[in-house]
Amino acid sequence: MASVWGEWSTARGDPTEHRSGRRDMGAAERRRWSSFIRQDLVELAVERLEDPQTHGLVVIGHRGVGKTTLARSVEARITATTHCVKLFCLDTETAIPYGIWGVQLARLDSVHMKTPNSIIHGIADLVHADAAGRRVVVVLDHLQTIDTSSMGVLMHLIFSGAAKVMVLARATNELPEDLMWLLKDNLLSELALEEFTKGEVQELISKALGGSIATATVATLHESSGGNPLVLHTLVHEELNRGNLVQHHDTWVLNSERSTEPISLLAELVQGRLERESAELRHGVEMMSLVQRIPLSMALEVLGADTLNLMEERKYLAISGKAGRYTSLAEPFIGETVRALLDQQAKARLYRELTDVVSMDSQDFSRQELLVFATWAHDAGIPLKPEVALSAARTALVYSEPMLALKFADAVEDGTPHAIYAALERSAAYSLLANYPRALHEISETKDLAEMCLNIADHSAWLGELCSALQWVEGGLAQIPELLSAESAKLLDPGHELAHVEQARRNLSLAMCEYQVHCGQFREAAPALEAGYREMVDIDYSLFCGSLLVLVWAATGRELDAVDLAQEISPQFKKASRFIRQPELHIHGLVLALIWSGQCLEGVEMLTQMFVGMGRRSEYHGGIIELGLGIAHVCAGNALEAAEILRVAVAQLELRDTYHCTQVAYSALAYALAQVEDDTEATKYLALAGNLAPTTTWVNVALTRFFTLMAQRWLGDPDATERLAASAQEDAAAGRYTLAYLSLFGASTSAREKDLELLESTAAMAQGPMAELSELVAQAFLDKDAEKALLAAEVAQSMELTAVELRCALLALDLARAAGYTRQAKEAETRINRLTPSSPVLPLVPIMEGAKLTQRESQVAKLARRGMANRAIAESMGVSIRTVEGHLYQIFSKLGLSSRNELF
Repeated sequence: MASVWGEWSTARGDPTEHRSGRRDMGAAERRRWSSFIRQDLVELAVERLEDPQTHGLVVIGHRGVGKTTLARSVEARITATTHCVKLFCLDTETAIPYGIWGVQLARLDSVHMKTPNSIIHGIADLVHADAAGRRVVVVLDHLQTIDTSSMGVLMHLIFSGAAKVMVLARATNELPEDLMWLLKDNLLSELALEEFTKGEVQELISKALGGSIATATVATLHESSGGNPLVLHTLVHEELNRGNLVQHHDTWVLNSERSTEPISLLAELVQGRLERESAELRHGVEMMSLVQRIPLSMALEVLGADTLNLMEERKYLAISGKAGRYTSLAEPFIGETVRALLDQQAKARLYRELTDVVSMDSQDFSRQELLVFATWAHDAGIPLKPEVALSAARTALVYSEPMLALKFADAVEDGTPHAIYAALERSAAYSLLANYPRALHEISETKDLAEMCLNIADHSAWLGELCSALQWVEGGLAQIPELLSAESAKLLDPGHELAHVEQARRNLSLAMCEYQVHCGQFREAAPALEAGYREMVDIDYSLFCGSLLVLVWAATGRELDAVDLAQEISPQFKKASRFIRQPELHIHGLVLALIWSGQCLEGVEMLTQMFVGMGRRSEYHGGIIELGLGIAHVCAGNALEAAEILRVAVAQLELRDTYHCTQVAYSALAYALAQVEDDTEATKYLALAGNLAPTTTWVNVALTRFFTLMAQRWLGDPDATERLAASAQEDAAAGRYTLAYLSLFGASTSAREKDLELLESTAAMAQGPMAELSELVAQAFLDKDAEKALLAAEVAQSMELTAVELRCALLALDLARAAGYTRQAKEAETRINRLTPSSPVLPLVPIMEGAKLTQRESQVAKLARRGMANRAIAESMGVSIRTVEGHLYQIFSKLGLSSRNELF
């Protein structure tokens, strides 16, 4: 496969293997790289150069933003009709007369070298002769100092109409005075180049490398590069060469073991820039690379006004206009690179310089400042107090930096009470890395120390963390009740302080509730969680109860209450005094509540916004977020889009099985593929899901089972409907009404009367538009009521669930025809005609007994039975695809089929 860097160095082989391969990078590759996007800006630049009202164009943009690449693309676009003269300013302190025209000057004969005027006309004549009748554009790049004589030639060409100019500059104040006046008088057009957006980064890398790219990987690369095209290209090139950026199932992802060493190509780029700067400025860059972001007042104390002014003048410093006036390096990659290049001695020297001027009391730091200064001190070999190391580790986890958290936790001395809490932070870090056995091991190793050092309140909290870790390992779940029972027995010891006993009771109650929620025992957990959330005495306890309660309500028919609760508690997490394991648990519940209640598009919007705000932190959550997006799309009936997103989720989860969700992703992808009639791939992913050991958490088990059965139903498995009904009965008996009615809705087209009655009753106990729709569908079936089916279709339309709306309309048509109701039948047909073209596969419809196919319908059925797609059938019969879809609708409706597979 060809890419920006040419052919792959090795054969593709097994698609499950990671592929990288070393590539070369040069100017040609960078031009190809940038040619994949910004074509609209190329067209705009060409249009402005052709504008008779102006003398040309000024392209403005930061260093590395792609000005030269854009100019080369413009040149390539106009080369057939235009002669381009490329001029570069010289890096000399003393201006050389006619310096930028050196090549042309060397070609002049002695006659034209006599006077300045003859030189100007001689150079103009040479340019005109080289153009050979074509238009002329002078491209002026790398602005430094332009001598007066050179400007005289350029202005003569411009004002004589002999040439237009395209000037590349970092800022308008870099322009020579003559060009500045032309710009102010609108005789030159201005085109500003910005850094790449995340969307442009995604499009660029996908086109350059071939295949899709994980959104989390896009976020990481965009944040690291700041959207700078040159830096982005360098980063991608280096990560490919290091084997960190790999292609897994045709999806590009960053693996989890990336090196922290400086990227060599970026190091060369940054060092080359800084070598040209003064020692004072380089010192300022080194200091700012380590402090990263500080108030302007502190920066003035540390570096002084002269250095800051110099850094700002040279475009190295950014000062925010918001409250606090924070300062940072203007280009983040410079800070990251310099920070990585500094050795321990240099970091220690700079740290001492800082502490000589600024107080370093960690209690006064914000979270971000604590993380920055603790990292700096650790890397400089300066010992951290245990309390500071633990606080830094906890903060690193808040910012989804597990490797940094491990570094701080390892700085805590073993054998001390602090070591217990360091183990908890290490456990949380390994959980974020999805290394659940190691997470359990870290806590288990401190068992004896915890018994010896902790009071009953703290020990019960430690045990709660142990139980949380046990939930994610094979065989761990079964150990939890006995452990909690033994700890509860210790509370009877009269030697404990009463306050400690009360705290311990809360801790053990929470651990039991977490266990029950993990097992799907929502009805049993709900009372304690509701009481715990209302308590609000211990904010951490209440928030953890509220987080679990979101999922409990979402699954037990209180979907809208769950949405409200999640939105209520989200802002309160800032008040938490300690790190809460799985702080995003309420987000998981919120996403499920939105999807299960039929608000799928709201779920898509929320998850999309999460990616926008997370940046590189999405690296450890990307697979989960994209899984949620895929599930939302597949439940909304957007099977094609869902399949694309779920493939990316699978690629990430196979590398890091976060919360053991790979099995869910396989089954959801199978369901999406079945809906778009990709039976082979759907069957493959069903097999992959079936080959994995069942996960330990009820939510994952339930989702896997639901998507598996729905996929099997679409693939024509005659027993899938009955298994969906059996699953629903089990959930209804356990009070899990949401999943019960959704499973029954999936089975409703061929369900028995008792199943339809259960659908009606369970949907009536749930909240939201999807529950309302399901209840109407059940009543339409039971009462043979076409009007209720049409009402269900209206509800589906309000939720923008096209496939569900079509299914309800088909049901209404069938019932109306059977009852002889002309108005309802016509209304249903109108809705069906509007919806059919947008549905990739017609959904299940009820059986119409005694119906016979027309000759044309029989012909379509025979061709479809051979496996021909709609387009092929249309071409074979000489009709439109829309006509084929209409015939298939009639066939499915008359015969009561669910999909093409049932034609066989």
